[in-house]
Amino acid sequence: MTVKSQLLDATNFEQHAFGLISKIKVATFVGLDTETQDSNRHEGLNTYCKYNPKTGKKAENTKMVFDIRRTVMTGFSIWVEGDDTAYYVNLNHADIENRIPWSKAKILLDALPAESFWVAHNAAYELTVFKACYDLDIPNYICTLQLAVSAFGPDEYHLNDFIRAGQGEIRKLIPSLLQESRYYDPAKGNDLPPALADVVYKIIGKASTSTFSYNGFVKDIAYSYGLKKLVKAFFQHQMTTFQEVLGDKVHMGELTGAEVCAYGSDDAYWAVRLFRRLMEYMAKNCPATIPTFFSQENPMVQKFSNIWIGGMVVNTTNVFARRDLERSEMANILRKMKVTVRKMLPFSDTPSAVLRDEKWYQPKYREQIIAWAAMPDSDDDFTQCQQVRGPVSNAWGDGRNTGPNFSHYMPMRVLLYDLINTKAIRSEGKIQSDGEARGKLKDRLRENADAVAIIDAINEIAGVEQRMKLYLTPYTQLMDPETGKMYPLVSSMLATRRMAGSVPNVMQLAKRGESTYVRGFFEPDYADHVLVSIDWSGIELVEIGDFSADPEFIKAFGQIPHQDLHAGAAADILSVDVPGLTEDIFKSLKDFKSEEEFVEHYGQDMANTNRLFTDLKGQDLSIDKAYKYWRTEVGKGANFNYWYSGFLGTIGERMGWSTEKTGKATERYRERFHVAERWRTDLIAEVQQNGFITLPDGHRRVRFEATHLWNDYFCSKFQYPVDRDDDQLTKFNSIISWIARKIQKRAHNQAVNAYIQGSCATIAKRSIIRIDNWKADQGWADREARFLMPIHDELLYSVHKSIVPEFINGARGIMIDHPDMFRHCMLDASPSIGLTFEPWNPKNASLGQLELYEMPEIGIGTPGGRASDDDVRGAVEYLFDQRRLAA
Repeated sequence: MTVKSQLLDATNFEQHAFGLISKIKVATFVGLDTETQDSNRHEGLNTYCKYNPKTGKKAENTKMVFDIRRTVMTGFSIWVEGDDTAYYVNLNHADIENRIPWSKAKILLDALPAESFWVAHNAAYELTVFKACYDLDIPNYICTLQLAVSAFGPDEYHLNDFIRAGQGEIRKLIPSLLQESRYYDPAKGNDLPPALADVVYKIIGKASTSTFSYNGFVKDIAYSYGLKKLVKAFFQHQMTTFQEVLGDKVHMGELTGAEVCAYGSDDAYWAVRLFRRLMEYMAKNCPATIPTFFSQENPMVQKFSNIWIGGMVVNTTNVFARRDLERSEMANILRKMKVTVRKMLPFSDTPSAVLRDEKWYQPKYREQIIAWAAMPDSDDDFTQCQQVRGPVSNAWGDGRNTGPNFSHYMPMRVLLYDLINTKAIRSEGKIQSDGEARGKLKDRLRENADAVAIIDAINEIAGVEQRMKLYLTPYTQLMDPETGKMYPLVSSMLATRRMAGSVPNVMQLAKRGESTYVRGFFEPDYADHVLVSIDWSGIELVEIGDFSADPEFIKAFGQIPHQDLHAGAAADILSVDVPGLTEDIFKSLKDFKSEEEFVEHYGQDMANTNRLFTDLKGQDLSIDKAYKYWRTEVGKGANFNYWYSGFLGTIGERMGWSTEKTGKATERYRERFHVAERWRTDLIAEVQQNGFITLPDGHRRVRFEATHLWNDYFCSKFQYPVDRDDDQLTKFNSIISWIARKIQKRAHNQAVNAYIQGSCATIAKRSIIRIDNWKADQGWADREARFLMPIHDELLYSVHKSIVPEFINGARGIMIDHPDMFRHCMLDASPSIGLTFEPWNPKNASLGQLELYEMPEIGIGTPGGRASDDDVRGAVEYLFDQRRLAA
């Protein structure tokens, strides 16, 4: 640190306070940082974070989650820019006699002029703890963490660091890569031998964060967003870490003010220094981003804090009831599955021919399954579940059981490919056992009832354990026992600058499928409120249409309500399998009552019409369902996937097509949207040339990996100079080039993805800010309407029942009004209301979300039509009537 630190406590506050207040009153930028502890957190968080009851310390492999309602601020630090001293204020440290009462400490914070700014790294935390601990609002702030997010992406780095890093930890895989590349045939392109593919995908895996992966390599050299790593990157100064200060103590409250003073002061000082350096960086590299930061990104930090402070009401009784129900379901699945496994045992005397080359494949997995099958069943669900491992049994018991874990890929594959003894499903040379692979196996083995029963059981186990792992177990631990709320965190640190949630991640809530009921746990803030959700309609496609000015998109989205875009895409793609199929013929499927009538009418114009009446699982598809099925599965699926990859690979794989046939379908799709395709390829050309793209709001997405220069640098790190006769090194160099092309192609797609998703983020953030400003203009406080959470492309509010139509009209109007970004297409958004967040269903979710622009049959408005304001008021009353009837 380059300035002195001064502790302010009961022994010297009067001595230093006047001088510090005088400095603050004339300052423009003042660094601010807090130190806290939450040792009095509720018991659920102790379990969630795995705090050791003896040591009081959190497990190293778990995320720290603060109990913001029980957090104690131990102190805060201040540095006035230009001063030679940073100050740390002792509020609640171990030296009790030296603590300063809040009434005195607050004087320092009140001294900041109205036109000046507090500068804090991760200001969302500072804003939240000052509000939670002392009900103090911090009106003027600059968040240097969010400033860093605007300045660069999470995977950006300095070119010099990229060069200096050499091969990084990837070098550990080079011997294996050299060994396995001997069997590579460059003429076969993407068709890698399995052992080589295994090594290659360790390097280029999309989700891999291993140190020997390319993602891990980048993570090590990236600027990052943590204060300490940023200070190291930009100032070459190593700050003291939290653990170094804490030592063997459990939390900050166990240290004295003197022990924390230098550490706390350091953070306030470097926040301001970092602010200045980042502003210089942005002025040089991305000046258009600066106004966007101050008008859009920085204000959102307050919104994130408000979400955290306010929390979300959940029906705790229902959460626990559902958890118990899923546990019982798991026990029943295991009982049924065991019957079938016993029938199919014993295993073959020889190891599985499919799995024997897999490094993990060992006798212990067979032994675990045999031992489990031999155990007697129990009528007690807990005892039954404890015979296996996994999210259900681990959270229910002490986690020390030793049975098989059927949700883990190793025991799962032993069942699928060893016990059932069938040919493996592979993707990119690697054995697969995910849900899609299990679906293909089930289709292949549909005549084998026992095999199908095991696959069904694995699917059911996967479903239960996913719902337990993602929702039920963490929810029971995160719910505050006093308020009945959870307090999720929202941030914007993704490469696209989209918002993300955690603890819990409410973005994971699904509208369809087995976990839809989880939405039903969430309720409005008050008994006289409803949950109002407003969801942008196809916003990603509307953006593509507007940015590209593609006539097909404009035809669909140039007016409200939107017209259909998916049917034409479905017809073009299906025509690869059904020659002669056109959009008009495809749409006419709705007009016929039987397959025979349709074929009689159009049969002479088409071939292979049977394909239209056989779904992706090979099952019969009736004509009344065929149009909607293919429009959704193929048309909509292509429209929402193609633009991020440039190829209909997923569609082709699901259709069972060869790469060549998928290529033909892709070409037909591109022909339909040829203007949008040119926009996509122009965007890729831009990132190839510049190494970055600039979004409509001024943010940049840097992808150095997309450039030819990166390709040269990367290949030179690994490739050997070779003679023409050295076949092994020639093949090795070919593999390095193959890896580089894969990484480069991904960078191209990331640029397109960032332009689309980043623009979604812009629209959402601007809308949230403007709605809050409009709400204030109406004189509405949080008691009337409060923003709860962004969920995908939905904004969720808790709104008083008396103002629902007015709120929807105003908020929706703001959400679809972005004239600076949309010139050709029109945004639309659909509102829904409910007393829970679950989609409305007359049987299971009578208090759920009513789609107001597609009214259900509830005796109000026109079924399938858009609700008027009076209809909305009637729908509100309907919901409250339903609650009274259910009571």
